[in-house]
Amino acid sequence: MVQGVGFRPFVYRIAVEEGLAGFIGNDTGGVTIEVEGPVERLEAFRRRLQEEAPPLARIDSVAVCELQAGGDAAFHIIASDAAGQASTGIPADAATCVDCLRELLDPSDRRYRYPFLNCTNCGPRFTITHRIPYDRPQTSMARFKMCAACQAEYDDPSNRRFHAQPNACPVCGPRVWLVAPNGAEIPAADPVKATVDRLMAGEIVAIKGIGGFHLAVNAANEAAVMRLRERKHRYGKPLAVMVRDLDAARAICEFVDEEESLLQTVSRPIVLARRRVERGIADCVAPGIPWIGVYLPYAPLQHLLFVDARVKALVMTSANLSEEPIAIDNDEALARLGKIADAFLMHDREILQRCDDSVMALVDGVPQLIRRARGFVPLSVPLPMNAPPLLAVGGHLKSVFALTRGRFAYQSQHLGDLENITGLDFFREALAHMMQTFEIEPEAVVHDLHPGYLSTSWAKEWAAERGLPLIAVQHHHAHIAGCMAEHALDETIGLALDGTGYGTDGTIWGGEVLIARPGGFQRFAHLEPIPLPGGDAAVKEPWRVAFSALRAAGMEPEQAAQLAGAEPEQARIVERMIERKLNAPMTSSLGRLFDAVAAVVLGLRVVDYEAQAAIELEGCAVDEDDGKGRKEYAPELREGEEHGGPHVLRTNHMWEALLGDLRCGEDPRRIAARFHAGVAEGMMNAAASARIETGINRVALSGGCMHNRRLARLLRAVLEEEGFQVFQHSKVSPGDGGLSYGQAAIAAAILNRR
Repeated sequence: MVQGVGFRPFVYRIAVEEGLAGFIGNDTGGVTIEVEGPVERLEAFRRRLQEEAPPLARIDSVAVCELQAGGDAAFHIIASDAAGQASTGIPADAATCVDCLRELLDPSDRRYRYPFLNCTNCGPRFTITHRIPYDRPQTSMARFKMCAACQAEYDDPSNRRFHAQPNACPVCGPRVWLVAPNGAEIPAADPVKATVDRLMAGEIVAIKGIGGFHLAVNAANEAAVMRLRERKHRYGKPLAVMVRDLDAARAICEFVDEEESLLQTVSRPIVLARRRVERGIADCVAPGIPWIGVYLPYAPLQHLLFVDARVKALVMTSANLSEEPIAIDNDEALARLGKIADAFLMHDREILQRCDDSVMALVDGVPQLIRRARGFVPLSVPLPMNAPPLLAVGGHLKSVFALTRGRFAYQSQHLGDLENITGLDFFREALAHMMQTFEIEPEAVVHDLHPGYLSTSWAKEWAAERGLPLIAVQHHHAHIAGCMAEHALDETIGLALDGTGYGTDGTIWGGEVLIARPGGFQRFAHLEPIPLPGGDAAVKEPWRVAFSALRAAGMEPEQAAQLAGAEPEQARIVERMIERKLNAPMTSSLGRLFDAVAAVVLGLRVVDYEAQAAIELEGCAVDEDDGKGRKEYAPELREGEEHGGPHVLRTNHMWEALLGDLRCGEDPRRIAARFHAGVAEGMMNAAASARIETGINRVALSGGCMHNRRLARLLRAVLEEEGFQVFQHSKVSPGDGGLSYGQAAIAAAILNRR
């Protein structure tokens, strides 16, 4: 990553300081440097090249060869060469640096309060770029001709804006203005101040940012937040909050040092942290859970919103209806958001790539990506083997595809759920851009086994049109293979724990213990399968799963209905579905077990968003009971019904212990804690049994349930207590957002073996 990060002026500076001559130029492979001078100076230059590289630069390799000295008198920066196959990357979008922020707030600076100032250390990159090499003509800034002052900065190697491609000022660059929902411009001497006035009055304002529009409201205004939820059709899912600075973040959340560090990285992700009680944030921002997603301003326009002392915290959520891609174009925003926003703060710097905010959390002391997008994309993720050009299309929910070539995978930004044609259009749009950017023409296509996924059917059609081979990969094998690829592991015991994944036997998996290799796997054990009455309906109505689980544990229908919170008629219908095996697929999913327990313990009958039941169960659990319930609540490992088939983790005794505690009037928070501890104990027992049979002492943890920080921490603790080496994700998401990376690793291993 040496383009758009101030690398050429950096090289120019150290070459001049070392008294060397030659040149540096961008090309599609990275940068090429020719330098000549005394040997000791050349060695110093070579050392400093990597030791002192700019903060946004990343050097994967340096190839050195000797040439005859040409007798150059000075060092030069030459024009970029766009020929050849791209192997370098477009930088990720970077948060406003300290120097630019100082200029933004300095009344004597020519860029005072200018919403688009930037330099080589910060500003938009990926979201404004057509293709490599990253030069102004290849970006959406091409239409803005620099004024003499900006051009002088751009041409001066000693200036921090030397070849800063988005360089601009109020004289020559983009502008902002305020618009009504009908498209008419709202007169305002200062559109940013007028926006703040509207936000403080309780209005919803759509604000155009780096990778798309945000819908913003005053986070302290309960009525305004509820109005946003109603208009956006997002009734329960938590909303992210942006605050002025670290002190403001500390006022609403309790941070550990590592979380504060995450907040301040140049990627500026949303960070999930424990919320302080009654700190001026409306309860409806994150109902039912003790955490809140908080982040800091990363664009000059956002910093300007917080200059006004009235602004303490703003809900800043993706500008879309639920499950739709984020809006990026001005006309598109008016058409799609006209019934949501009361006003629009727009600008005329075109966004070329939709890119949501990234989301991170500290899981078991390690930073974990929940949503990999702005600030991380399109940075490559290393692979442990060489891969041919591949396209891995990922799954259905939290869609992310991956392109590979050589030792790198390039994951797309978070694309949302592939529920409709709008989502598929975004998928196609992002794929075309990434293929063009990195000049990758896939030689094979990798997809999930699930025949009903839109990604699967699209992959088959796309591959057929191009005559490309298809590789189908089982969902949970992809999860574990992704963790293995991150750590370059061979044969490994994998705990793949999530909500849904199509199994090789046609049932729904999700509580799996696998013996995994890069190119294949064996299903060693799994949670006891139960019917899922109503299929997808059961995911939205946890009482159905609870009723099914309690019936499977031997409870009578009337008692199961009462504990699950089901109406008698509802229970009779579901009972018939189970008996007749009608729309009641079998599932071994841990995610569904969490749903069942949340329905029984918390009385949660219906959920508004995916994983809500599990999130609320985790959120209510108390810390002091981590060690209790490990044995009583642990699913028991038994031989499978088929000789030589996978073992089964049975939950009968878990339900007996849990219901016994309920009958005794135990605090639901303690029951929730004991359930988490029991799941960890049961999975550890299964891994220990797998170790006895295989001799493998490594365990990889993956799947959406690994977003559960309590479960991840307990799993690592009990596994390490038993002497296992434990590996978790850090570079890609353990959820479905990381699926394509694992798919690509498996496909590369299969093709290399062939």
